[in-house]
Order: sequence, then C-alpha cells, then structure tokens
Amino acid sequence: MKIPLRHLERLLPVSVGLVSLCLTSWLWLHERQGLDARLQTQFDFSVRQTTTRIEQRLAACKQMLRGVRGLFEASSHVNDDDFRRYVNVLTEGADFAGLQIMAYTPLPAGGVNDNGPLPIAYVAPDTPANRSAIGRDMYADPLRREAMQQTRDAGIAAMTRKIVLLVNNVPHQAGFAMYQALYAKDQPIDSPTARRQALRGWVHVAFRLEALMASLYGEGIPGLALRIYDGDTAAPDALIFDSHPQSEEQTAPRFTTLQYISFPQHNWTLAIRSTPEFEQQRGFGSTRIIAVAGTSLSLLLALLTWQLVTGRSRAFAHAQAMTSELRESEERMRHMAQHDPLTHLPNRALFADRLQSALARARRERTQAGLMFVDLDRFKPVNDAYGHAIGDKLLIAATARMRECLREADTLARMGGDEFVVLLPHIDVPLDARRVAERILSALSHPFEVDGLQLQISASIGIGLFPDHGDDDVSLMKSADNAMYRAKDEGRACLVFAD
Repeated sequence: MKIPLRHLERLLPVSVGLVSLCLTSWLWLHERQGLDARLQTQFDFSVRQTTTRIEQRLAACKQMLRGVRGLFEASSHVNDDDFRRYVNVLTEGADFAGLQIMAYTPLPAGGVNDNGPLPIAYVAPDTPANRSAIGRDMYADPLRREAMQQTRDAGIAAMTRKIVLLVNNVPHQAGFAMYQALYAKDQPIDSPTARRQALRGWVHVAFRLEALMASLYGEGIPGLALRIYDGDTAAPDALIFDSHPQSEEQTAPRFTTLQYISFPQHNWTLAIRSTPEFEQQRGFGSTRIIAVAGTSLSLLLALLTWQLVTGRSRAFAHAQAMTSELRESEERMRHMAQHDPLTHLPNRALFADRLQSALARARRERTQAGLMFVDLDRFKPVNDAYGHAIGDKLLIAATARMRECLREADTLARMGGDEFVVLLPHIDVPLDARRVAERILSALSHPFEVDGLQLQISASIGIGLFPDHGDDDVSLMKSADNAMYRAKDEGRACLVFAD
C-alpha cells in the first residue's frame, strides 16, 4: 500500500528521532556501566593513596625520633644547646606540619617508680610556649606513661592515644605524642629486662592532629571525606578527626570503606567515604555529554529528516552540509570523552577498553602482555615553584619523549596528574618490557628546557605482566600500581616488576 506523502512527511522524522533516541539510550547505559567499574577502581586507588600518605608521615616522625636517639647514643653528654641545634638541623627543610614540640625527658639517677616524677629537661623549637613545658612531669599522665613504658620495654617508638598537648591545652583540639626510649651506650638491650637496666631517658614529639591532617589532606583527595577514630571501632566518642565536620549527609555515600593503621597496643580506624563531588570530578560528565549530545542530535536529525522530505532539493543540499558538521561535532565530542585534553593521550576510559581487548587477544593466542605504571618524580615541586603553565608544558614534553620509546602498537595513556600507563599488547619475554621501561627512564633523565628553564625530573615505573601478575585488567593494574609504589620506596628513578 502506498503511503501518502503528507503522512510520510510526519512519520519519517518521528521515526528517525525515536531510533536516534534509542541509540543514545544504549550508548548512555553502556558508558554508565563502564563508569561504575572505573569509579570503584578510582575510589580504591584514592583510599590507598590517603592511607599511604598518613602512614608515610608517621614513619617520618619515627625516623626523626631515631635520629635524636642516634645523637644521644653517639655522645655521653648532650646539653640543651646540642639538643636544640640538632633538632633544628633535623627538621630544616622537612615538612612536619602540626609539630608542636620535641622534648627530652632524662631518667633520674635513682631510676623511676610507678609514680614518677619524670620532668621534661630539653625542648625544641625554642619558643615561649615550648619553654613553659620544661619541668612538667610526663609520668603523671596515664596515657603518656603507657607509651613511655611501651617504648622502654620494646625499644621501638610508641604512640599515645588522644591527649591534650601541654603547650596547647585546648580540649577540643586532639593531639598525640610519639615516644622513643634512649639507652646507655655499650649496654645490652636484647630483652625487656636489659632495656630497663640500660634506660637513659625518653625523647618525644607531639603533634596537633588537625594541623597534621590538614597538611596531608590539603594536598587534595577531591571527592573523599575522612574520619579518624582512636581505636579498633568507628565509635562516635573515639572520633579524633573529621575532614567534613559541618557536612550533613543527605544521601548514603556511593562508596565507603574502613582502613586501619596499627601502632603498638592500639590502632587508628580510618572511615573513608565518597562525597557527591566524587562522581562529578571523576567522569560522570561523560554520561551527561552523551545524554545531552545524543538528545540534541536526535532532535536535529528529526528536523533534518523533516527538511529532507519537505524542502526537496534545496533542503537536501542544506542537510548534507549539516550532516557533515554534526558528524564532525560527534567525532570531536567522542575524542574529548576518550582523550586527555592536555596531552591528547588516551584517557582512563579509552585505555580500559584497549587493555581489555589486548588481554582478550593475548588470552586467545596464549601470548604475554605488559602493563607499566609510570609516575613522574619531582614534578610537584616544579609545578609549585613555576606554576601550572610551566608544569603543563613539562608534561607535554615528557609525553613526547615517552612516545618515542614505544612501538606503534603500544599505548601510552594519562591517568591523571603526573601518572601515566603504558600497554605493551605483545611481548615475547619479560626482558622486552624491561627494555621499554629502561628507554623511558633514560629519555626522562635528561633535562627539559621549558621557557628558558632547565628542569630535571625522573620516573618511578612499576611493571606487571599478563598472565604472571594478573589474569584480568583489574588485578594486572593493581599489580603494576603496587610495583610502582615499591619503586618509589626504593629511591625512585628506577623500575620494579610486580611480585
């Protein structure tokens, strides 16, 4: 049956619009499902990064205490000036935000009983507030006494539970102190009894927790809220830090987790949750782009169809031009959704698709594939010193050098900030991946000239091999990511294979 032209003019544009809307809905659903998986991976990565930063800062405190312990072990007599000068040199140029005081408490000549007293003798830095702590009895505070006894018997640093600092005395501001026992030279300390007999005194550092966490969290874990509890459970009365104290949770967070940091005799519990900004900052814009662009394109296509069937030859010519522009616009939007705007490298979404395809092929052909996490060392100081414009140009120059080290079939992608990943879809032996990584290390080791500045950076590279270090994309990425962090711990500017 022949359809009348006037009916065709109405039916055809509607049909085209409905088909286009259906296609847009399918694309949106596919992108949303893939984004859910990527968000979980990104949340786990951010949680690990937050916990690692806190652990590294506490490890730096322990290292500082061990340095002061070495001073006392190297000298039979350390006076007040020696102590202050050494602490000033030890902390010079280091980031110990929140450090309130470092103090030395000597053991009296006759030892100490369960009632003390044990007054502070030396303090640093030499400020009026810190000098007011000289002579105060540390042993009178049960929480401090517990930590002093722990480090005395174990020989390692011990941390107090939540306390009010002597030079702060503001009850609502939580603080903590970390103690390290000092022992006499040339005396055995191989048992608790021997360590008690060799005890010479204590040195401790005290921190304001809010200032300490602000220095770490201020560096930015966007989209996450952090609460710290003193103990093994997230009980309200054990809360010692809240990064969002004024926020009211209107809806349940999309992601939550509990992490633990262990100390002698007690733990910190870290309750980490995502905030509404988490999805907005990490990719949900792409789903909105698809929805808005797809709906707009559907309406435009419906209008175009109407013009085609009603405008005949003139409308047909005009429609061809519009169709070409729409396709170019769609290609640009697709490119924007899949590539990093600064380096034009594949972004996290496109890289995930290529990684899955490469692993599927390697699995079918029973071949090996390689994945490398590349983190630029010393990039943040350059960014802080010269600004983001210089930092962006440095990233572009580093990207160009890394591309020259790869084969045509390999993929270099930017994960964000100064972190990159390299996919080697086919390697014969692990040595192939090592050679590529060594070429990258060598290429980045040479100075960069940016706007007349000589800039020096390096890279820490973690390598994971399929199927040895992971038989799917998530486990392989975790293996390579962990190897990269081990490379940083081993001194940076090196490569490390996953275990």
